Amino acid sequence: MDSVKEAISAIFRGKVVADFLRKTGRVLQATEVYKKCLIIIHSQVLVIDISLANSMFCAIYLAIIWSMLHKARKMFQSLNQYDKAREYQEKALAITIEIGDRYGEATNYGNLGTLFQSLGHYDKAREYQEKALAIKIEIGDRDGEAKSYGNLGTLFQSLGHYDKAREYQEKALAITIEIGDRDGEATSYGNLGTLFQSRGHYDKAREYQEKSLAIKIEIGDRDGEATSYGNLGTLFRSLGHYDKAREYQEKGLAIRIEIGDRDGEAASYGNLGTLFQSLGHYDKAREYQEKSLAIRIEIGDRDGEAKSYGNLGALFQSLGHYDKAREYQEKALAIRIEIGDRYGEARSYGNLGTLFQSLGHYDKAREYQEKALAITIEIGDRDGEATSYGNLGTFFFFCLGQHSEAEECIKKALCIKKKIGEKRGEANSYRNLTGLFLSLGMYAEADKYLNKAMAVREGIGDRSGEAADYRHLGLISCKRGEYDKALEYFKKAFGIYMKIGEREGLLASYSDLGFCFQSQSKYDMAEKYLNQALLLSRDIGHNLNEFQCLCHLSVLKASQCHLEEATLHLFQAIQKFDTLRGFLKENDQFQISFLEKHGSFPYKFLSWLLSSTGKSQDALYVEELTRARGLADLMAARYSVQEQISSDPQSWCGIQGIITKEAECACLYISVGQNDVRFWIIKAMGAIQFLEKKVKLDLKKGTGIVPELDEFFKEAFRSQAILPEQNCEDRSLDDTELTSLPYDKRSVRRDYDAKDFKTSLDLCYKIIIAPVASLLKQPEIIIVPDSCLYQVPFAALADEGGKYLSDSCRIRMIPSLTTLKLVQDSPPDYHSQTGALIVGDPVVGTVIYMGRCRNMPPLPCARKEAEMIGEFLA
Repeated sequence: MDSVKEAISAIFRGKVVADFLRKTGRVLQATEVYKKCLIIIHSQVLVIDISLANSMFCAIYLAIIWSMLHKARKMFQSLNQYDKAREYQEKALAITIEIGDRYGEATNYGNLGTLFQSLGHYDKAREYQEKALAIKIEIGDRDGEAKSYGNLGTLFQSLGHYDKAREYQEKALAITIEIGDRDGEATSYGNLGTLFQSRGHYDKAREYQEKSLAIKIEIGDRDGEATSYGNLGTLFRSLGHYDKAREYQEKGLAIRIEIGDRDGEAASYGNLGTLFQSLGHYDKAREYQEKSLAIRIEIGDRDGEAKSYGNLGALFQSLGHYDKAREYQEKALAIRIEIGDRYGEARSYGNLGTLFQSLGHYDKAREYQEKALAITIEIGDRDGEATSYGNLGTFFFFCLGQHSEAEECIKKALCIKKKIGEKRGEANSYRNLTGLFLSLGMYAEADKYLNKAMAVREGIGDRSGEAADYRHLGLISCKRGEYDKALEYFKKAFGIYMKIGEREGLLASYSDLGFCFQSQSKYDMAEKYLNQALLLSRDIGHNLNEFQCLCHLSVLKASQCHLEEATLHLFQAIQKFDTLRGFLKENDQFQISFLEKHGSFPYKFLSWLLSSTGKSQDALYVEELTRARGLADLMAARYSVQEQISSDPQSWCGIQGIITKEAECACLYISVGQNDVRFWIIKAMGAIQFLEKKVKLDLKKGTGIVPELDEFFKEAFRSQAILPEQNCEDRSLDDTELTSLPYDKRSVRRDYDAKDFKTSLDLCYKIIIAPVASLLKQPEIIIVPDSCLYQVPFAALADEGGKYLSDSCRIRMIPSLTTLKLVQDSPPDYHSQTGALIVGDPVVGTVIYMGRCRNMPPLPCARKEAEMIGEFLA
């Protein structure tokens, strides 16, 4: 160089070239050009103007450092070492701010936004992406502006803000078309296609993905072409077009292998694995998922490794290999926690929750679903939040029968799905509500929600959801006695499940078909399908379904008068039920709910079978199993009390000995069936007498239907309580004023008819006291009522002469004989020997009452009465 002027000109040109290379991602080439500029500065400028040379040195060194930091950030991010990536990216940002490089500053903000999005820190991601966008607009960088809009669109899609996502993606598309950026245009079409697919708009999704593919092929972007093939393959799988899906996924894989894109190759193997799983080709699915996993481990892609473990977990769960499924899902969870991926962590908790539910580990299932929900709320993932609410809703309904909690969760999920425009989730929420109201006998409501589900699902190509809708149409038809129509629907569901290879759906279909044939007394066909359901449930390890199949088979065998086989199936069902209950540990609320939802039938039916075959004492023990199970488990778990009761028939003895410890007393043990009442009278000497009474009730007013006996007892005294315009009974000691109910409280709590009430009392006496009155001559009676009799006021029951039962004897009520035994066996100093325990004003809370969710208010004046009695006894 002859002069400083020429040297400075060369340095300027070199820096422009290097900056361009850096901005276009060619960091190593940029660094080499920067180094040549440094050589010129050192040899040509430093010897003439030290101050100028130092300024140039500073600018070039900062550019080199920025470039290397940028490269380091990309490397660490690709390895999912997010803390390191963030550290280098923030250093690069600081340098660009210091040297006034607005373009570089915007780029760094965008990179940090993408990084925070990967970590599930959506608020921070949005903040940085919006900063990047603002700078791009300020400096007039239209290409960068389009990229920022695209990044924000992807972010809003992750958050479930689909309208906002679409707005930003369309802005990005408009700019790329305006400036002639064909590559950016293709990317925007692809992003919009993915967005439309997530909302269930499959025709629109296909249109945009095909536009993206056409441009990628036109401009020769092989990597983008492979991405488009993969996106279209996923879309066709969602539509159930599996041949087309496989064709596109394999095209994408071939390109990935050709261009040496190992990360993309792993993604393609994963997509093909998921496709083969949908087709029921499980060996092929496993092979491809394991190839994907191997590559991700090889290249150090921790995020991808977690995805592969999750996919393998889902595959093994669908195969019923629950131990293997749990192992892989827990590996996925551990990695996501390690790399700080909150979004993925929530998904893993949800997957594990669903898995534990299938295993019958209900306490663990709820814990994990609630963890997933908490994270999705924390990070603002609306779609994930809705999914978690939906999972909790199905858990409360199908597993525990807690209808109010289930309805609340499912409706929350539905509200979010509708708001964000997620069609498949919306349809599934409607269908879940269908099942809920169907179980409550509210068929019109069930019909309404199912029609909504089918209307939403129309055209979105959800084959699994379509099959589930057919199932529910069949269930509603069954409930209405339209069995031919039900069979038609069940067979349609079965055909779809068979085609798509969904084993849990097949299991449900086998059970549905068996139950439907059984309802038509076509016992051979019913047995065939129920046995297939039983085998499949055992094969995939679905404990709850196995239990339900055994119950159905017991009824089937009893209908054929094969009582020994029926009894054998019931014993197996009860053993399986005990296994499931063991997973609930000492959670008494879950145990009671689970017993009410699933456990009453096998015990009640087994008791009836035993008493029908002359084994009345064994039948009594089975009744006691039903009523004492939850309490016995709770006492054993919390207070180390030896288990009082067992489902092992070898231990069934000595139950009558409990009453021998009660002087001058008889025990009346009552079990209520659909149209019969069974009584066991246990005397202090240990003798047990058994009676059974058939009962035929009159037609129910308004419906013209004869109610079942347990329904009658539940309904008969629902309106029983304090009369509307009366105060509480005056039990004061002349020093307390009467307390009246507020008018608004009184007017809404009563539907009282004194005549109906008296009729119900008379009928109750005839049904449950008159048949055994001659056997109850002791001065005290201990009554162990069935659950439907808890509202019956036994003391107020009177014979034909008007004499109340409470005038003839003292009455004690206990929930089970085991409860009485626990009281008897407690040490003498266990209870206080002085004073008295006053119990009043119980907190009931929210309950399902007359088919609706209600919040039960406190008993009027109960607290005041308890306080007054306490003062009196003190």
